[in-house]
Amino acid sequence: MRDLRVLELAGSLAGAYCSRLFAATGADVVLVEPPDGAPTRSRAPWITTPTGWRVSATHEYLDAGKRSVVLDDTALDDAFRWADVVVTSCDGDPAAALARHARIEAADPGTVHVVLSGFGLTGPYASWRNSPLVDWSSGGYAYITGEPDREPLQGGGPWAAYQHGCWAAVGAAAAAMHAARTGEGQLVDVGAMESIAASHHWTLTMYTHTGGVKRRWGRRFGESFHPMGVFQAGDGKWFSVGAASREQWEHFCITCDAVHLMADDALYAAAERFERADEVDAAAAPWMASRSAEAAVAELQANRVPSSIAHDYREVLDSEQVAARGSLAARPDLGATVRGPDRPFHIGATEPVAAPSALGADTDAFVAALAEPDDRTLPEIDLGATRMVEIGIAWAGPLAVRTLGDIGVDVVKIEHPLSRGLGAGTGTVADSSWRWGELAPPAIRAEIFPLTEPGERRWNRMGTWNKMNRSKRSLCIDAKPVEGKAVLDALIADADVFMHNMTPRGARSLGVAPERLAELNPRIASVAMTGYGETGPMSTHSSWGPMLEAYAGFSNATGYIGEEPLRVGIAFPDAVGGVHGAFALLATLWEREVRDEAVHVDMSQLETLMSYAGEAFLAASATGEAPARHGNRSADDAPQGMYRCDGADAWVAVTVSDDRAWAALLQLLRDPALADLDAADLPARIAAHDRIDDAIGRWTATRTPIVAAKELQSRGVAAAPAFTNRDLVLDEHLAARRFIVSWDHPDVGVQCYPGWPIHFSKTPVTIRPTPTLGADNRDILAELGCTDEQIDALEAQGVITDVPPPI
Repeated sequence: MRDLRVLELAGSLAGAYCSRLFAATGADVVLVEPPDGAPTRSRAPWITTPTGWRVSATHEYLDAGKRSVVLDDTALDDAFRWADVVVTSCDGDPAAALARHARIEAADPGTVHVVLSGFGLTGPYASWRNSPLVDWSSGGYAYITGEPDREPLQGGGPWAAYQHGCWAAVGAAAAAMHAARTGEGQLVDVGAMESIAASHHWTLTMYTHTGGVKRRWGRRFGESFHPMGVFQAGDGKWFSVGAASREQWEHFCITCDAVHLMADDALYAAAERFERADEVDAAAAPWMASRSAEAAVAELQANRVPSSIAHDYREVLDSEQVAARGSLAARPDLGATVRGPDRPFHIGATEPVAAPSALGADTDAFVAALAEPDDRTLPEIDLGATRMVEIGIAWAGPLAVRTLGDIGVDVVKIEHPLSRGLGAGTGTVADSSWRWGELAPPAIRAEIFPLTEPGERRWNRMGTWNKMNRSKRSLCIDAKPVEGKAVLDALIADADVFMHNMTPRGARSLGVAPERLAELNPRIASVAMTGYGETGPMSTHSSWGPMLEAYAGFSNATGYIGEEPLRVGIAFPDAVGGVHGAFALLATLWEREVRDEAVHVDMSQLETLMSYAGEAFLAASATGEAPARHGNRSADDAPQGMYRCDGADAWVAVTVSDDRAWAALLQLLRDPALADLDAADLPARIAAHDRIDDAIGRWTATRTPIVAAKELQSRGVAAAPAFTNRDLVLDEHLAARRFIVSWDHPDVGVQCYPGWPIHFSKTPVTIRPTPTLGADNRDILAELGCTDEQIDALEAQGVITDVPPPI
């Protein structure tokens, strides 16, 4: 976001990623470091440079594009006045964070102050400490990742922390736009627990609508879809395949020489295939065993079945798609072969993000510039007066746009008459034997109907749809006929922002390719959120989130120590792409105002995902080796793990991040088996990790997860239960933070959903109920100047409707 000034006070990984996003979009980011350097400078993985220096790959990635300064108190107050946005981190001391905010506000009431913490600045857990593992656990990701009969797992990197940072960047950008227009700064309070809880697809909705508790399923995509995950080919390598739709299922069966499965009508329900996954896998196993992973992917993609190789990080570096799009930037200062992700998306032609500054290298120049007059003119953008047109399918695109709808953007969602499936007919009656807490019958499970009742207007009762498409207006139109195309063109001509996540071929077919958008609207800000990007040899490949997770190396990085690759328990790339998409939309709108012309962003969801493993790619390219799977352990903190508690499948995540926390843990455990470790430093704790794990496990086994977490946190040890979806919906902290919301819907009634994870001190967030199909047809067309007679004609021709075609 060009011309924006961001001041980051070094702290968490999440805060560092938040600021990096601003640096990647053109903001001037200044990193204020303590005299001994930012915490990122002391985190693994490590790289030895050509000159023999041992440097942190985490720092080299996260602090790229930032200027480094070391400031005294007087200069810091001046820096607060210089900044438009101040990014700080809080680890269990909300009082200190609020005191700092008072100081920032006193220096300049127009400054936006974004505070990232594990649990937010208010609520019962506000004083709790966090860690990357605790983030995975508190937000409900860990509980659904791993094997069913084993401990929950974190993902293969601090990706949950980065997701928290991305949400914070969205809040910071929205608040900065408000401040640039009104002069009013504010506090933006963003907790990791809410950020991750808001980054589920149907997990929480599954509980609020049916009482179902989502479980761990290893490499399988739990409860609702199969095949949708990682499989092993005959050459021993892994690949990912996803057959979600009816057509994809048929093509999977044909490709895998399992045509006999198509004769079973029940298997056309994706959840039925999950229930019978062993049968499906056995039928496809001979075909998979007879081919290499590369050959299997080629055949599946040729038959329009989403599939991808499951790379490790080293292999991703050699990807033709990554090379064709210039996704990686060389870092010759770190080594001749060293490369890492540059930006998660590009706004126009840009140079690679610069390497980080040496500690304090920019102090003198920065302090001298503080006395200079501020002659900038920032864009004045009123989000409440901004109109967006969305053609979004699945999860990532709708999440990105819903996020902007929640903060006031007028979103017009273009829906095809079949976008919510077929209309009423057979198969709409609920199973009378179903009871609260049970999985819905497979034929109707994926949609998550309230109380498993599809009802007569089932297309308006889907929990998955209603959760993802709130705060929008619905225009149900067939945009292929001439009359429908004219309406779509008029909408785009009248809009400020446009987003789609179709394939490039689909966008061209519908007439919404970048060049066509600019013809219709010379000032349109547009973002295309495709799987692999609009260019490159894989731009035509179809994908779902699990395919991108495998291709980017994330499945290979996730798993138990020394064992095979697994997957995150949700379609994690969709969550990553969706929140990056929201930030990209705001940044593109800003750039449109700066340039006063159409601006288009070609956003590859593969590249947004890769941006969460920048340090791993730097290290892999430096060493030539992909990092080993590390389960729940950490190279930076020990002990760390997931420990069994009292109760069925009950677990607590614990991280000892410093010597003080270690002393506190020893005092709490009082275990004679650890008597010789009284003064153990990090290397000694890592060496004794198994023995320490046993002692912690003996202690946690006598306590429930929440009791264990509260005892540990009271001593300053980072911990959190491995929260289930049920736990999150009913949790006291999220209730105090008002995260779970409800609204009344004409075809559903009052129902609960996960809410908004960002807390603004001055600008309200207004969540509007999800529209029924085509609910806003007449209003939107009238705004375009259509008469009642013209609208009636479009209805009569079937161009617009509020009822899908019948079954």
